[in-house]
Amino acid sequence: MFFLILMLTITALLIAYCALLLYFRSGFNRLKQGNSIDQPPVTVIVPAHNEAENLPSLLEKLSLQTYPEHLVEIILVDDRSTDNTFEIMNQFISKHTNARIIRIGEKDISASPKKQAILRAIAVSNGEIILLTDADTLPHQKWIAEMIKMYDKDTGLVFGYAPFRTDSLYDTLFHHMLALENFSMGAIGAASAGMGHPVTSFGANFSYRKKLFEDLDGFGDSIRLLSGDDDLFLHRAKKHENYQIRFSAAPESIVFTNPPLNFRHFIRQRIRFASKHLAYPKPVVAVLSIIYLFYLCLLINLIGCFFNPSFILGFAFSLIIKSVFELVFLVKAQKRLEKRNLLVYYPMVIIPHILYVVFFPILGQFFRKKW
Repeated sequence: MFFLILMLTITALLIAYCALLLYFRSGFNRLKQGNSIDQPPVTVIVPAHNEAENLPSLLEKLSLQTYPEHLVEIILVDDRSTDNTFEIMNQFISKHTNARIIRIGEKDISASPKKQAILRAIAVSNGEIILLTDADTLPHQKWIAEMIKMYDKDTGLVFGYAPFRTDSLYDTLFHHMLALENFSMGAIGAASAGMGHPVTSFGANFSYRKKLFEDLDGFGDSIRLLSGDDDLFLHRAKKHENYQIRFSAAPESIVFTNPPLNFRHFIRQRIRFASKHLAYPKPVVAVLSIIYLFYLCLLINLIGCFFNPSFILGFAFSLIIKSVFELVFLVKAQKRLEKRNLLVYYPMVIIPHILYVVFFPILGQFFRKKW
């Protein structure tokens, strides 16, 4: 009886899961290139906590941007760093008159550290568009220009793809597998935005009108959550009646970012990300719950295979159908977002991904998160 109930549940959830992938897949065809000729003033904000190792590469990329320099303001936020982050920032602003530093010396309990850093920067910003990235990123030299092209009069928020690097130090099997997982999240963000229902985004490649941020009273109730300065604000922005949300699919708007260096760093990062899931709007939580239940049932089915051979056929069938529909979705996404063939690593992550989806949301609610 238990086996029958489990199989019926998995089948129903599998149909819903595959239908969702097909629905969002059509969103890739609706992504539009930016063609706005307006050049509003832009404020680039870079929060940094002990990022002395990564900052020089980012700052060099920012200095090479093709967007008119007199229209770009760069605000570097040194958030309680104990290395020489501040000295590196200071060297940069001494050579760039359009850059300045905000230094945070003590933690403010009224907001999460990163959100506090962003709030402090926005409060003194002069740009019409706020453009956010992280200290460990490598934006294309046309990054600002391509993101701004997306801003017509009806657009209030634009986000782009932030793939994990797989070069140099990160050219390992582990990091290619992480890049695939990160790519799948980017694919969901792009496809859902194309359908007009964006559900996730990347804080390393995120922008919005300053007026939108002010109209929505900033981060709202999520201000104390350690994560969510990007996608939780994205969901707040969806409520604004005057503005639309768009995804920039231009290759030049991509911002490469450093992946977690090792498995321990990956665990810590994903726990931080998972800690915000229950703060999503109720419809999104409901969909995530259905997906979670599907993966939980798959895990139960997998465990059952070790005790009862009758479970094996059901698990194999579910996994094959799931994989086919995921690949149909991801192949389409790869054509729009990636030049690398990350899907060659797909067979290696099929089973680990089930464990990832089941356990990280639980860990995110109970383990301490750090910034």
